[in-house]
Amino acid sequence: MTNSIISAINVNNPWMFVIYGIVAVFILTQSIFYLVKSLRRAKAINMDMNKIKKVISSSALFSILPSIGIFVGLVTLIGALGIALPAIRLSIIGALQYETQVADTVANLFTNSSEGMKILIGNIEGSTFVTIAAVMTVSIIWGPVFCLFFYRKFQPKMTLAASNNSKMGEVIYGAVFVGMVLAYITVAIGQVSGAPTNIGSYYNLISVTIAAGMMFIFDILITKYNQRWLENFSLAISMIVAMGVVALISYFYPEASNAALAVIL
Repeated sequence: MTNSIISAINVNNPWMFVIYGIVAVFILTQSIFYLVKSLRRAKAINMDMNKIKKVISSSALFSILPSIGIFVGLVTLIGALGIALPAIRLSIIGALQYETQVADTVANLFTNSSEGMKILIGNIEGSTFVTIAAVMTVSIIWGPVFCLFFYRKFQPKMTLAASNNSKMGEVIYGAVFVGMVLAYITVAIGQVSGAPTNIGSYYNLISVTIAAGMMFIFDILITKYNQRWLENFSLAISMIVAMGVVALISYFYPEASNAALAVIL
């Protein structure tokens, strides 16, 4: 990508907000529909309404903390991609760590730079915008597609395995989780090795390390001190603390940190 941009587009085109409005209304309508349907079913089978109210309140609280992290991710994407596209992605099935990483990777490829998202701010072409949106969407859509077509056949087998005291579900979940963690650590280390004198390349590694440390502390509190209420909040709090530390570093000490790293390395 050259320095002269041929056809930069308006990422905040009003039509993008129309699309986002349609998506938001659909999601809210679907949520309300299933909430009402679930409450009616619970009353029909005489479930304890106090327990139901507790589940609703805890779910609402659990939605608040992750939403803070998602908002931070939204802000990081707004500069290059506008408001509507990140909002659409993070309102459907998007994940904060996935969306930002994928968008950043594609931007780096298009700009041939490790700071692709910064370069694209105000200068993104239509083809680049569409490519980023397509990769963000297509790469994460296969889970819901699999459930849509194969869940009815797959779910009874999982239920049978669970009823036989099989550990298969735990093994699969653990393997997927460890794979995701290793993938993020690999990306973080790769960024550091690619630009060891640039403090920005250390941000992912710093955030991963801090988040892992926070999760370790929470695990001790939950298992050894029986603080079970932290189970619903440990991941969200760890993410927010890790992002907060990186944000403080980047805001207060960018030049000093770069100079120090240049001398040390």
